[in-house]
Order: sequence, then structure tokens, then C-alpha cells
Amino acid sequence: MDKFSKVLKQARLDAEMTQKQLAEGICTQAQISKLETGDEFPSSITLHLISKKLGLDAEYFFHQIESDRVDYIDDVKEFARIYRRDKNYLELNRLMKSELKTPLAKQNQEFLQFILWHLGISEFYLNKDKNIALKFLMDALKMKSIVSNRVRELEILNSIAIVLYESDNYQFSLKVFDLALEKLHGFPVNKDYTIELRLLYGASKTALKIGKLSYALSYSQQGVKVCNRNETLYLLGELYYQMARSLKHMNHLKAEEFFSKSISTFLLEEKYDYAEIVEKAYMEYRSELNKEKGGLII
Repeated sequence: MDKFSKVLKQARLDAEMTQKQLAEGICTQAQISKLETGDEFPSSITLHLISKKLGLDAEYFFHQIESDRVDYIDDVKEFARIYRRDKNYLELNRLMKSELKTPLAKQNQEFLQFILWHLGISEFYLNKDKNIALKFLMDALKMKSIVSNRVRELEILNSIAIVLYESDNYQFSLKVFDLALEKLHGFPVNKDYTIELRLLYGASKTALKIGKLSYALSYSQQGVKVCNRNETLYLLGELYYQMARSLKHMNHLKAEEFFSKSISTFLLEEKYDYAEIVEKAYMEYRSELNKEKGGLII
């Protein structure tokens, strides 16, 4: 509301009116004060009356309000993304609960869906409450008929699948991953390859967890193809690792190749902790092969 509040205050000063004079016959002086400090949104009727009294076009004020709303929502979304990236679920939860109470959450359905989605994520990781988390996520998903955002729908499905996976509901988790991938492949064009990679990686991990080895390998192979097609390292190390793990369980000697590729990719990205985890798994794999062959592997 920063732009609108400044414009309103300047318009009142230009008209040489006090807040009390502007408020007369329209609202209270306290309301005018809140509008000028950005603490309150005006109703369309109030805005029309204020504009008329100041001798200005109401459309100009409407434009400022819409501009402010977009900027404000974008700022909130950016903070939410930072909190998610840093796994600061306490602050994410506080921010979303606070925004849920704002007029914008009631006025903007897309913003409300975003809030519900992130409440689901934060409730799960903060309070370990699967039921409440899924309730928020399902409420957000139900808004797909109101909010036409296909990628957002996939993002929410991905979150639902992850909650199910981390709650040991692997069968249901894989079904949700498959549903999301089916929807994605129905898109005429998918400009956001990152959501496809996240879904394929999640599906691969889940399939491996329940012993569907060929499925796990297939998902990770598809993911590597997406990375190569888009010339990105995003999740490439993780996908190589999934290929290595799948091939290891299938007793395929090619697993060694993908352990090495995973380690090299993580080192290239300077993800040394990840490289160390894969290196440890690789050494265990080599040790197992050594025992089976009864000799040393150099």
C-alpha cells in the first residue's frame, strides 16, 4: 500500500485539506490516517467518495492500489521462498498465518492458495502434523478450478507426495507423483523444467523405497534426459545417485559408473557434503563387490 498511501496523502495536502476535513461525510479521521500510513485498504465506495471530494479520477487510485497489491504479494512470496530454501519453517508458518488474516487473502484467490500451500508445508515440518498439513494442501489443491495455474497445481501435488513419503505412506506417495507427472505430460508446453525434475526425482526415490527397481531407474533416467536437454545441473547429481542405487539393487555393475558421475557432479557444484555421502555409499558398494568376488578391487 506504499504507493497508494503516499499518493493519497499528497493529494490531500495539494487540496489543502486536513485528515478531518477529508473524512467528513465519508469515514472517520482515524480511517484516513490508516489509509495514509498503509495500514488499511479502502473499500471501492470509500475510494470513490474520497476521489470525488479531492476532485480526482478514482481510476488513478485504483491503479495505485492494484500496483501496491502486486508488489506486496510478490514481496511476501519472495520471503516465503527464502524461508523454504533455508528450511526456516517457524518463520514461514508465522508469515503465512499472519497473511491469512489480511484482507488480501480474502480478495486475491491466487494469494490465498499460495498461503494455504505454504501453511501445509510449514505445519508438517514444524509440528510434524501430517493430517493438518494435508488438510491445508488439499484445500489449496481444490482451488485449482478458481486459480488457473497449472504449474502451481503440480507444485502442490509434489508437496502432498513428499508429505506422504516422509510419513511412510510410500504407495500413496508414488500415486500422487505419477498423477502429477501425467498432468505435466498433458501440457502443450512445459516452460518450467525444475518441477518435472523434482517430480521425477521424488518418484524415483519413492519407487526405490518400495522395491520397484525398474520404475526407480526409469524415473531417474528420464530426469537425466531432462537435465541434458535443458543443459542444467539442477538435481543431476541426485538423479545420477538414484540411478546408481537402483542399479546396485539390481546387481548391475554399471552402478559404479553412476556413483562416479554423481560424485563428480556434486563436486562441480561444490556440494561437498552431498559428494561425501555418495562417496561413502560408493565405498560400501565396492566393499560388497570385493567380498562377493573374494579379492581386491583397485
